[in-house]
Amino acid sequence: MPDGFLSKTSAEVALDLVKSYLEFADDKEKSKYKQAEDYFALYEKAFSIIIKAEESRGPKGKAGF
Repeated sequence: MPDGFLSKTSAEVALDLVKSYLEFADDKEKSKYKQAEDYFALYEKAFSIIIKAEESRGPKGKAGF
């Protein structure tokens, strides 16, 4: 299976989003998420946004003929 955006689950995409956000954030912003609970809350927010976006697209069509 290819290692790309389309092959990832919503949870994996949310984790990548959080990692990227913190990679480019300044030190003050990064320090807000040093505690596990705060990091998890940020992850939950990212996951929620992704799920809402998926739901707004509607049902997925079936692959094939």
